[in-house]
Amino acid sequence: MSAARTLPVVLALAAATGCASPTYVNKGADETGWLGMNEVTFQVHDSYKANPPDCVAILPLTIKTPSQPMATPEDAARVRLSLYAHLATQSKRGVRLERIDHVLNQVKGDRKVLAERIKCGTILEGEITEYGTTFLALYSRVAVGIDLKMVRAADGVVLWEGHHTAASHGGSIPIDPVGVAMGVLDAASNIRDEQILRVTDDLARRLVSTIPDNRVVALDDPVNEPQKPIQQAAPSDDLVMAEKLLAEGDHAGALAAADRALAADPNRSGAWFLKGRILMLDRDYAQAEPAILKAVALDRGNARYLNALGAVNAAKGANDRALAAYDMAISADSTNGFAWYNSAVIHFNAGHPTEAADAFYGAGLAYLKTGDYAKAERALADLRDLSQSGIPVQSKIETIQDALSDLTRRKT
Repeated sequence: MSAARTLPVVLALAAATGCASPTYVNKGADETGWLGMNEVTFQVHDSYKANPPDCVAILPLTIKTPSQPMATPEDAARVRLSLYAHLATQSKRGVRLERIDHVLNQVKGDRKVLAERIKCGTILEGEITEYGTTFLALYSRVAVGIDLKMVRAADGVVLWEGHHTAASHGGSIPIDPVGVAMGVLDAASNIRDEQILRVTDDLARRLVSTIPDNRVVALDDPVNEPQKPIQQAAPSDDLVMAEKLLAEGDHAGALAAADRALAADPNRSGAWFLKGRILMLDRDYAQAEPAILKAVALDRGNARYLNALGAVNAAKGANDRALAAYDMAISADSTNGFAWYNSAVIHFNAGHPTEAADAFYGAGLAYLKTGDYAKAERALADLRDLSQSGIPVQSKIETIQDALSDLTRRKT
């Protein structure tokens, strides 16, 4: 078939798939799709259902060779970051990507040793199958495709797998010269840089939505805002160097630098806090608690330090002490979503649904005020779960839901 005859067919198919919502095909339920077009295929294996993971580490993504259009390592890194952001909305502990990369390099790619070192038993691995833009004058297609597998590192058992190619189509079938011009304009506008970011976000969101979110789990890092760009550290400032090394995933180097900062000035609350935080991230709670207590003693009104004190006590099973620390953190900062949310988790796991509902609601409001809408959605989802158990939380749900809907309308 000639190119002239093929293009209308391509445009017709693009119109059919570009406007349609994706079809979710569960291979585990023997479902079948429709011509393989705009499908999100996935399977949750029995191994996942038997023992859902509480932590998932996302490995660097590989690139299928050849892929068309050809993806670059930078493209793969952007997809990985989007997966990390969407998986962070679930009740699973994540590991910072920089930390994974640092340790993976140290252990020379040994995934079993990696899992032991980062104390995270499940890995998410994948291959980019497509990334980029196809432009044919009257038609354009922006697409990102990936094959993903969630694997238990200890024995290689597959827990979940998924595949999807998210795409945006531009262009139209022209019937007159004006139609030709408009078709070219639509096709060209579809290939702007921001479109590839939207498609990448669609890809990650759709695939992550097929991964079951089975548990209510506390947030584990008291520093919950995005990392700021790291400035070049002055050689004499060990605390700045410690923060830089932590951001790069080098926990051992960061801990050594924090200790040097404390040797020079044992009254630096920030150094004590950073030391405690590193130890918490390494799950060494027995050593972390004294460092966090020292930071709190030096700066009693610091909500972030109190968050850490609550988290380390909760991890050790000292829930009364954890709740007391979170109460102090909320008193210091009423928009402290971390303290509200983790208090809710403690109450939920202790079988106190009314107290849990109040705290989840407080978390949702706090995250709305601070602009962390993903975590506000997470608190809303937990309130909905409580509602299904018969807890009267409908007014709380409607308040947060209406606020999120209003924000969505403002953006559109």
